[in-house]
Amino acid sequence: MPMRRGFAAYQLPAIVWAALIFVASSIPGTEYPQINIVGIDKVVHFAIYAILCLLTYNAVKHQDLFPRLARRAMSISMLLTTLYGLTDELHQLEVPGRSCDVWDLAADILGCLLCLLIVWGRDRFVSRSETAGGS
Repeated sequence: MPMRRGFAAYQLPAIVWAALIFVASSIPGTEYPQINIVGIDKVVHFAIYAILCLLTYNAVKHQDLFPRLARRAMSISMLLTTLYGLTDELHQLEVPGRSCDVWDLAADILGCLLCLLIVWGRDRFVSRSETAGGS
């Protein structure tokens, strides 16, 4: 039973979020409301992929089938999130009113990088706090 609880808590959220991204990027561009704020689409990409990266990091970090991957959770989540962003952009080539945009992919990657920087800082701070508290 613990395996299911772990899957539901860690891997399932990343899978569901990735599926939601796919569904949203499958909607024709003409179906989205026009928002005339410069760069808002990049902010949206940044936020959506920061969340995907965090969920992917948690999924990889908390799986125990492949311990070597868990130890490299940051690198693996960066790679998986970036590849997913790339495939999402390529997928949009087939969606009416959508396009493949390298700047969208750049925003995806930057969101992922900021997420991992925050995770790294948090992990470093928690590690130092535990070391200082345990002495």
